[in-house]
Amino acid sequence: MLPIRLPSPVLIGLAAFAAGVAAGLFRQPLVGMAVCLLGALAALIARFGLRRPAEAVIGLVVAVGAGHGLLARRLDGARCAERMAEASYRLEVLVREPIPSGQMGAVEPQGAGCAGTVMVRHRRPDTLWAGTRVVLEGSWRPRTGPWRAGGGVLAVRTVTVLDSAASAGLESRLRNRLLRSAGTLYGARAGVIQALVLGTRGTIDPTLGDAFSRSGLVHLLSISGFHVGLVWGWVLLILRAAGLGRHAAVGAAIVVVGYVIFVGAAPPAVRAALLAIVLAIERQRQRNPSSGALFATVAFGVLLIDPWAVTDLGAWLSVTALWGATAASRWSDRALGESQWWRVIAGSIGATLATAPLTAWVFGTVPVAGVLLNLVAIPMTAFAVPAVIFSLIVGPLVPVVSGAFAAGGGTLLAALELLAVHGGAAPGAALVFEPGLWPALVATGGVVTAVVVFGNRQTAREAARRLLWIGAVGGALHSLVAWFPVAHTGSRLTLHFLDVGQGDATLIETPAGRWMLIDAGPSDRQFDAGRRVIIPYLRRQGVRRLEAVFLSHGHRDHYGGLEAVLDAMPVGRIFEPAVRIPDPGYLALLDGIADREIRWAPLRAGARLAIDGVLVEALHPDTTWSDWELDLNEDSSVLRITAGSFQALFPGDAGFPVEAALAPRFGPTELLKVGHHGSRTASGEVLLGALRPTVAVVSVGARNRYGHPTPEALGRLAAAGAATWRTDQDGTVTVQVEDTFMVIRSRRGRATYPINP
Repeated sequence: MLPIRLPSPVLIGLAAFAAGVAAGLFRQPLVGMAVCLLGALAALIARFGLRRPAEAVIGLVVAVGAGHGLLARRLDGARCAERMAEASYRLEVLVREPIPSGQMGAVEPQGAGCAGTVMVRHRRPDTLWAGTRVVLEGSWRPRTGPWRAGGGVLAVRTVTVLDSAASAGLESRLRNRLLRSAGTLYGARAGVIQALVLGTRGTIDPTLGDAFSRSGLVHLLSISGFHVGLVWGWVLLILRAAGLGRHAAVGAAIVVVGYVIFVGAAPPAVRAALLAIVLAIERQRQRNPSSGALFATVAFGVLLIDPWAVTDLGAWLSVTALWGATAASRWSDRALGESQWWRVIAGSIGATLATAPLTAWVFGTVPVAGVLLNLVAIPMTAFAVPAVIFSLIVGPLVPVVSGAFAAGGGTLLAALELLAVHGGAAPGAALVFEPGLWPALVATGGVVTAVVVFGNRQTAREAARRLLWIGAVGGALHSLVAWFPVAHTGSRLTLHFLDVGQGDATLIETPAGRWMLIDAGPSDRQFDAGRRVIIPYLRRQGVRRLEAVFLSHGHRDHYGGLEAVLDAMPVGRIFEPAVRIPDPGYLALLDGIADREIRWAPLRAGARLAIDGVLVEALHPDTTWSDWELDLNEDSSVLRITAGSFQALFPGDAGFPVEAALAPRFGPTELLKVGHHGSRTASGEVLLGALRPTVAVVSVGARNRYGHPTPEALGRLAAAGAATWRTDQDGTVTVQVEDTFMVIRSRRGRATYPINP
């Protein structure tokens, strides 16, 4: 049996405290109270009954943690963000940070009888500057979930300025000055600068953000422990050069604490600040603390300051990355020698591996390329960040000097962006799969394997021997599974109805493995279906090209995600209705299609495309349609897909008038993509009577404000005998078509339905 070193008592105590905090924060306070009492009871029994002091300490720590969580939940009851319900509000507020148009920022309600700040987003052309007193009118959109502090966003409709920022305090004036300097010195890259060094919620191009995520460099785009460590390191070097000697660490820690408070005290930054404080204290005492105790103490401090950090993904990523990098670096120092290069490589591998279970669970990706790309990106960022900070500070005072530093920092940031874009696009740059528990368990298995191979003070030779044994066993199991023959299903095609929220997006996979897309889901500043759903899904399937894209009509919930799709992969041809609509977003999309020189064709009645035995044909609209250009929904392209004896109908958002006009041309149809997300004015009795669909799929967003699918539409589908599947309840719905039957899979389960001969 391979010996595995158990965690230290300090780490066990931290885990117990974190578990107690989580229980105390749970929405039902009785659960947290029960954990408190059970933990205290376990402590008493273990201490006085079974004489087991270790268990007594653990029980007591759990009880204290639960009490701390309950206290945090109680105190949150006085916060404005916790008290506000989904409704319209008129609030007088003090703007706490500059908020450009379309971005989110914090404001402090005045005279509302509650404490704390709330997040707002406005569409005012000008920036709301910190220190300004304004009256905001808008709708509160709460953030829900049992593992989140109360909060949400106030979507602002009108802004009335009561007092300008001229009389703002020092902190507000400093924030305004830094934001203006960022805009002046960095132009279009100002949003990146805001996120990188100022801690504000700057606008970063979504495509660029995805490139950083795939390349494993996304941690460089936000205030994290790494950025705080850079500030600490540079200040330490400056103070040492000034002759402070051993006291330089104390000065650096003070500067870091002030910086973290200024940028908003996110949990990863708080962790780094606490680490700087502890290291400064221990250096003054001339002590060298063990890494495990140091790690646990810092994480414990984060939970004391902000109990909600136990539910914060950034905090978990920060802590696990620190643990992985530290453990791997210690092993490389011991087994491979204290080479700086080995230490950096081992630390990068360890951080990537330690965070893999979390990134697999939440994002469905593990950025493998980050192991190597970080070796280049981290040194670049180490020089870019201080150059950017210095340029912002001295910008209004010495423009020539700030311009020189901005040129240097901007050049490094441009190189960093190129590294992320090209590195993230390389084959195998990231492992991509469906987010969820199973990928997380597989990644956890990788972490456990690494602990078994490299833990317990193993030498390089012993680690290699264990790795070979594990590899041999894994290879043998893989060969054993692969030995069993897998029958070819003979599927004619597969339809993938993606869960894109309140919108439509369906992928068509032909028998030869070529792909087409019908509609591309919605997009706005918070969610882009193309970037967040369609592209990751295609990458998980190994797709590198779309043969064709069909757009049913020019509403954003159908075309919104296409821009991201076009940015991510080549498209053979695009079909769209060619209807003149005054929608700037749709017109910009058409301009982008032309700029990319993608083949284009109008999607009108009679248009056809056959690929690998799968026929897609348009049945509507044409210019003889009596209601042409009166209602964009009624001008939706109606598509029919045929493969052998299987037929599926995609009516877009067309309603009763189109259905009545086309119904005489229809016969029994196996699958209906329900029109207009299940509205009461679509999928009428005339259409259903002609189609007699076996299966109906509704693409709809959970808890949408339209009430889709409506009870009327669901009732008509049930009366027609159609088995209904919904993306809001079932997630992505996959329909695999065989010769005589079709198999439907979703998170609801699996079902088989016959195909009419």
